[in-house]
Amino acid sequence: MSTSRSTTVPERRPTLGSTSTAEIGSTTARDRFPSAPARPLLALLIAATFSPGPASAQTVAEASTAAQAGSTATGGLDAVVVTGTRRIGTTSLDAPAPVDVLTAETLERTGAADLSRALISLSPSFSAPSTPNGGFASSIPAGASLRGLSADEVLVLINGKRRHVGANFTRQTLAGGRGAAAVDLSLIPVSAIDRVEILRDGAAAQYGSDAIAGVINIVLKSQDSGGGLAYRWGGLSHEDRGGEQHTLNGWKGLALPNDGFLTLSFDAGKKAKANNTRPDPSLPVGHPFRDWAFGSPQLKDQLNVVANAELPLGTDTALYAFGTYGQRQSIGENFYESNTANSVLARSVFFQQRFPQGRIPINVYDLDDAALNVGARHGSARAGQWDAALNIGRNTVKSTDRNAINPSYGPDSPSTIYTGSRENTQANATLDYSRDVDVSWLAGPLTIAAGAAYRWERYVLEAGDPLAYTRGPFYNPSQVPGVGVPGLYSGITDQDARRLSRKVGGAYVSAEGQVTERLNVGLALRSEHYSDFGATTNGKVSLRYDFTPRIALRSTASNGYRAPSIVQLGYSAFSVQTATVNGQPVDVQQRTLLPGSPIANLIGGTALRPEKSKNVSLGLVWRPSAEASATIDLYQIDIDQRIALSENLTTAALPALTPILSPFGINSAAFFTNVLDTRTRGAELTGKYRLALGAGGRLDLNAGYAWNQTRITRARDVATASGAVIPSTLIVGRNTRGLIEEITPRDKLVLGADWHQGAWSVNGGARRYGKWTNRATNALDDKTYGAQWVVDAEVAYRFDGALRGLTLAVGAINLFDSYPDENPTVVASTGQPATGSGAITKYSFNSPEGGLGTQLYARLSYSF
Repeated sequence: MSTSRSTTVPERRPTLGSTSTAEIGSTTARDRFPSAPARPLLALLIAATFSPGPASAQTVAEASTAAQAGSTATGGLDAVVVTGTRRIGTTSLDAPAPVDVLTAETLERTGAADLSRALISLSPSFSAPSTPNGGFASSIPAGASLRGLSADEVLVLINGKRRHVGANFTRQTLAGGRGAAAVDLSLIPVSAIDRVEILRDGAAAQYGSDAIAGVINIVLKSQDSGGGLAYRWGGLSHEDRGGEQHTLNGWKGLALPNDGFLTLSFDAGKKAKANNTRPDPSLPVGHPFRDWAFGSPQLKDQLNVVANAELPLGTDTALYAFGTYGQRQSIGENFYESNTANSVLARSVFFQQRFPQGRIPINVYDLDDAALNVGARHGSARAGQWDAALNIGRNTVKSTDRNAINPSYGPDSPSTIYTGSRENTQANATLDYSRDVDVSWLAGPLTIAAGAAYRWERYVLEAGDPLAYTRGPFYNPSQVPGVGVPGLYSGITDQDARRLSRKVGGAYVSAEGQVTERLNVGLALRSEHYSDFGATTNGKVSLRYDFTPRIALRSTASNGYRAPSIVQLGYSAFSVQTATVNGQPVDVQQRTLLPGSPIANLIGGTALRPEKSKNVSLGLVWRPSAEASATIDLYQIDIDQRIALSENLTTAALPALTPILSPFGINSAAFFTNVLDTRTRGAELTGKYRLALGAGGRLDLNAGYAWNQTRITRARDVATASGAVIPSTLIVGRNTRGLIEEITPRDKLVLGADWHQGAWSVNGGARRYGKWTNRATNALDDKTYGAQWVVDAEVAYRFDGALRGLTLAVGAINLFDSYPDENPTVVASTGQPATGSGAITKYSFNSPEGGLGTQLYARLSYSF
């Protein structure tokens, strides 16, 4: 459904603190040049409205009005932004760093069912892997990755306020970052969004931790009237693959006193599991588990709700609040486990009785997420602009195993076992101040800003049912067949259950102004103190020089940091299976150790330190006309002490670990560590052109291209307590290094065309992904995947007369049924056929578009 204002949606008056996507043909940069050519009257008035005036002449209400003006636009060539700058009225082409603005209508026309997939279609710098239908990984949201960096090196804001991250992360070798806890973008319904601003620049000095690759700011709708409702059906063109999806979403604007507003939004839906794998060659035709459902997980009971409100108290003060709530259940199927293979555990009599044909273990994850932000803004001619806010967010994931068994409990072992929960909570208190000050020797007002922030974080691991991981009365691995403990992930044990919290305090100052009519300079400095690792101070300088009203050069230099997430600091895990080693049945225990714990210290897993970054960029902005624009930006990002999850270090491969780990009954251990330094270099290009066709309507064209390359510049060995050195090549192996250097396509091209004429609109998009490589443990088994084109299309018709407000859209994602290269069926290093998941997984889960083919959809929406 269309989420932009139109004749069917009454436009509310601007209110305090609102922000805008104003579509203008000119920019504030042009107003700096008295000789600029004449422009249309409307564009001139808007530009004049947005030009910052002296602080003595501007109240908060007036500033808010300036920010809100033009908010009915649906994606102009130059939109007003609030991310990366504190100057009112700055547009995306006037900003000192690159900012992409994606409106709600643009997001909707991608046909995507969630925000993450929409951003993949629109932004060449954004990437996120498909979510596999594989056990623990099925609960992990697709991480928002910018510039090929990890998902936890991107800061996500909602209405300019920090968003909490999820409680889970993946241990698997998936794009987006092994061990990265990310923000779940699917919890924000597209129906709630006014626009998304993507700042493609390091911004830790402005926003704090995590903003190494950039910032994604989701700006919510702020309407006091109107509304919409839409139903979307989606399904794969190959019906036998499953994946049918149903979604209902909507929004409603309500008026509050004093020209305030309350905007409510929601989406609800469900999705069937999808599968595009090969039959398991180890099983005969007709076997019930020959065709695994290992494509994408089933989603049930999916509901997301958003509320955004503001209540002015006169012209100088306003109260505001926004909140989100989300829930869903994801059901992922694991690898098939035979009852005939040579395994002491699985072949016990109790396993064979319960699963005579083997089993596919099922992992169920119930997610519950809530966040609330409340605040007040005040501004006056004398005091400047104040914003005080409190927010709290919590993400909880509870896990349950189905088709489960702990054979050591014999017939008393349940088939459904609760395996524990993870909860991440974050609370923030912020105070921000800004003011435009007249300085006689500057060409315009100097925007000064300062603020303070306090953040409290807590991570909670709750143990699962003891039946999931303890030894029962039938435990007897020495008999044949043996009776052992579960061989799959056994949940959170009582040893891993914990509560961990930390506190963060910080302050910042910044200034930005026109030194001359052509030169804009910005400075920012931020210092923060963490209760667990100490203080960090970071700065940023930005420069922009307008050679003419049409050509400008922009550049930034900054240093930044990413503190270890509390999820990484508080995570430990346990799995155990009974196996035959040297002819004897033993329990093989694998542990992910708590960073900095006594046992981790013994094998080199010392306490984590923050990542440190240096970011430089240089860009060119060209506006040949009011209807066209182009930009190019070059950048380099150096990250030192990058955090990575180590490989499983086994006593068999590293005998020096045996005397350290054996007393704890551990055979294999992993831990988070600051082991790597990396350098990322890249180039990004964007272009837009709006073509008026007269009676033929309007055609908007856009293009974007991103190229980047990350290389590991240093890898550190670690030393055990006994002095033994563990080489960095074993700490971070080839496949994990490949996730950093080669798993993201080297380049991505995005093309778009949007045609409107009367009641009709047609939207087309195309994406080209460059080659990428999936590294294996053995270099002979590396697989390089070639370039791939994906084309989307949508046709929409807006009814009139008795059906006024109703719009029908039909479309296709991946219209021409494009697929990535297939995974090999033969292991190159051995010449033998692939087995297990390697035999049945047809396409890599690291493929940027997945391997399910064409998705068709229809959307019926009603605006009122």
